[in-house]
Amino acid sequence: MSSGARREGLIVLVASFAGHAGNYLFYLIAARMVTPPEFAAISALIAFGTIVSMAVNGIQVAAARDVAVLRTSGTPAELSGYLRKLGRRMGLVSLAIAVVLSGLAPLLADRLNIGAAQPVVFAAVWVATTALLLVITGVAQGTERFRYVAFALAGPLGALRPVLLPVFVLVAGMSGSMVAMLAATLVGLAVMAPPVVRDMRVPPVAPPPMPSTIVTMIGLLAFSSLTNVDLLVAQAMLPEVERAHYAGAVLLGKVALFAPSALAMVLLPRAAAALERGERADSLVLKTMAMTAASGLAVALGLWLVPTALLTGTFGPAYAESKPLLAPLALVMTAAAVLWVHLMFAIAKKSTRMVVGLVGTAVVHWALLAFLHDSAQHIVVASAIAIGSAVLAIEFLSGDGVLRMVLNARRAGRDIPAATTTSTG
Repeated sequence: MSSGARREGLIVLVASFAGHAGNYLFYLIAARMVTPPEFAAISALIAFGTIVSMAVNGIQVAAARDVAVLRTSGTPAELSGYLRKLGRRMGLVSLAIAVVLSGLAPLLADRLNIGAAQPVVFAAVWVATTALLLVITGVAQGTERFRYVAFALAGPLGALRPVLLPVFVLVAGMSGSMVAMLAATLVGLAVMAPPVVRDMRVPPVAPPPMPSTIVTMIGLLAFSSLTNVDLLVAQAMLPEVERAHYAGAVLLGKVALFAPSALAMVLLPRAAAALERGERADSLVLKTMAMTAASGLAVALGLWLVPTALLTGTFGPAYAESKPLLAPLALVMTAAAVLWVHLMFAIAKKSTRMVVGLVGTAVVHWALLAFLHDSAQHIVVASAIAIGSAVLAIEFLSGDGVLRMVLNARRAGRDIPAATTTSTG
C-alpha cells in the first residue's frame, strides 16, 4: 500500500469516526429531546432508510468501480457519457423512492409502531435525496477525490445532523429529526455536485459496456438486511421498554461496522483499477481487512470497558439495560465489517458468487429471526450465527479466504525479485 493510499485511507477513516461521533451526538440529542418510544421510532425510521439506501449504495459502489475503470482504461469523453447516463437514471430512481415510500407511509407507520405517517413522509424525501448524495460520493471515490468522500462522511452524513436537529425537533417534534437529516443532505449535495458537473462538461461519447449494476444493488441490499433488519424486528416484536434498550445498544455497537468499513471506500476503486491493469490486489485487500478488524475490535473493547454510569449519564437511566448488549453487538458488527471488505473486493473483481452467497445468508438470517425474537439477546444471537457463518464460508469455501490471500501475497512477493533478476540478466 503506497504512502498516498495510507494517507487517504487514514483521512477517510478519521472522517468516518468523526461522522459517527456526529451521529452519536444526533441520537444523544434525540434521546434527550423525545420520549424513549419516540427515540425507538426514530431509530427504526433511520434503520429502514438505511436498508432502502443500501440498494442505492449498490449504484454508488458500482459507480465507484466503473469510474475507476474508465479513468484507467477509458477516455474523459467516455467518462462524461457514463456520468450523464448515471445522472439521468438517478434522477428517476430518487423520484420513484420519494413517491413510493410516501405512498406507503400509513402502512409503514402502522407496522413499525411510528404512530403517524408524517415522519415517514419526511423520511421518504430524506432517503430520496440521500440516494443522490451517495451516488455522487461514489463518483468521488472512483475519481479518487477522497477529501470529498471524507467531507461527505464527516459532514452531511454525520456532524451536520446534530447541529440542525434541535431547531427542527423544537419546531416539528419527532418529524423534525427527519427534516434535520434532509437538510444536512441538501448541504452535502450543494458541495459535492460541482466537481461531477465539471466532469460531465466534456463532450460525451458512449462508454463501453459495464457489469450489471443490478447485481451490485442486490448484494448491498442483502448486506444491509443482514446488518439492519435486527433493529426493525426489535421494533416490531419486542416490548416497548426493550425496544429502547436495543436501539441504544445498536447506536453504539454498530460503530464497529460503519466506521472502520469506510476503509473499503478507498479499497474499491484502487482494487478495481489494479485488476483492470492486470495486477493482483490481495495485499491491498489484506491490509484493509486487518485495519478494519483491528478498528472494530478496538470499538468492541471500548464498549466492554465503558462504565454503565456513562451510558445512563448519556442517554438516561432507562438505557442501563443496553450495557450487556454493547460488546456482543460490536463483535458481530466487526465480523460484518470484514464481510463488507470481502464484498467490496468481489465487486471490484466483477464476481457474482459473493452476491449469491449474501442473498442466501440474508434469507437464513430472516429465518433465524422468525424463531429468535423474544428478547434482545436472541436477536443478537441470530445475527451472530448468520454473519459468522458467512465469514467462515468465505474462509473455507472461497478462493478469497484470508489464508489463501496471505499465501498468494507471499508468493507474489517471492516472484517479484525473481522476475526482476530475469529481466535485468
